[in-house]
Amino acid sequence: MLSNYKNIRPLVIGLGVAGKRHLEAQLDLGIKTGVYTTNPQTAKSLRKKKDVIVFDNLEDGINWSNLVHVCTPDDKHTKFIALALKKGKTIFCEKSFTTNLKDALALQKLAHEYNATVIVGQNYRLTPTFVETKRKILDAQLGAIIKIETTYLHDASDYQKKYSSKNFLYTGGSHAVDLAYWIIGKPVVSVKATSATLLSYNIDITYSSGLSGNIKLDANSSRVISGTDLIVYGEKGKLVSHNKSDKLLFHENGTKNPQTVDLPNTTTFTIPKEIKIIDDFLLGKNNSHQPLPGIDDVVEVIKILDAALRSVSSGKGEFV
Repeated sequence: MLSNYKNIRPLVIGLGVAGKRHLEAQLDLGIKTGVYTTNPQTAKSLRKKKDVIVFDNLEDGINWSNLVHVCTPDDKHTKFIALALKKGKTIFCEKSFTTNLKDALALQKLAHEYNATVIVGQNYRLTPTFVETKRKILDAQLGAIIKIETTYLHDASDYQKKYSSKNFLYTGGSHAVDLAYWIIGKPVVSVKATSATLLSYNIDITYSSGLSGNIKLDANSSRVISGTDLIVYGEKGKLVSHNKSDKLLFHENGTKNPQTVDLPNTTTFTIPKEIKIIDDFLLGKNNSHQPLPGIDDVVEVIKILDAALRSVSSGKGEFV
């Protein structure tokens, strides 16, 4: 669907680390940006910035805006998204979209009821090595795909400092689960998961095509480099990449040394790219906000996470 906004009036809700990056990215594009924060010191400092409008009343800010950035903690997303949806606003939400399936389904229903666009910042879909992996799969360079593995590792002390006792399944799992879902591009139909603690999970998934996948989540120990590994196995070999690496390795069957594809380093944040994609879509410069997912794709990922949670509890496989 081609959009036709004449201008962008973004409102950033939540001015933590992610919210500040969203604000900076919109300002760098030369767009006057509204903010809503309950922190009086943050509000005071932002009033001094050029092209920033500080709203003391949330409803006033939403009424003024046509694009709402939801950058609050994950478990606080739902109420802000619902408020904006009921006013028909376009929403750009940080991942994870929600931390339970009930909220995700309710927001999906609202989005369709009010014909509103919801986009979620699943930034791994913009990581160069992952983008190139998907391109090679679509071009059949691996032949038939046999299996996919993703591994999301996070430094334990850093995670606990940010999120305290929150379940790592939703905060960390949304990265790796969405990546596996997007790379293969087919529905996941069943999940079998185990968990030793709230900080580690092993998740086996089965796609509608019969293809299998494995996702490991771990925020249990100190790590020099946190992030996600992606391995895709095909009949001709396997592709191996990491979100913080600038190299994609192709291990062709029957050869000892992998072929290396050099790509742009991804130590920088993708938020400016995400926001440029969304702004251009709303202004009608692009006819899609892909590869960033919309509401229906995001709910499918939440369904997979919910099935994993149910599987840990039941000790058996669960349907998505």
